[in-house]
Amino acid sequence: MTSAKDIRRHYVITCTALNAAYALLVVLISWVLDLQQMPYALRVLAALSPAIPLAGVIYAFDRYLRREPDEFARFVLSRAATLAGGLVICLLSTWGFLEYYAGVPRFPLLMVFPAFWAAFALTSMYTLRSYA
Repeated sequence: MTSAKDIRRHYVITCTALNAAYALLVVLISWVLDLQQMPYALRVLAALSPAIPLAGVIYAFDRYLRREPDEFARFVLSRAATLAGGLVICLLSTWGFLEYYAGVPRFPLLMVFPAFWAAFALTSMYTLRSYA
């Protein structure tokens, strides 16, 4: 049987590797490759490439929640993720109204994923404090 410590370690290693791959792909498509000189199909593939490790992070988080033996920890993390998703949806919807009706600059959609994890950090602290 795999211990909780091993499950957490595997999750951290997996997410670290996936985030490193994400960062590398962003660097490649932003500063190394000249996408404008590439054929359209390759440009689309290159632009989509960072989404693969992002999907991997979501899968790793889901897998971690399914394998976490402590049901209270699963509940707290699930609640924090739900609150983070709701917070990001609320903030980005509000920003969308400001874009549409008040002319504020567009929010870069590639920042939604980092915004979710920033919100998750905040909602994790809030959720943990509410049960302390």
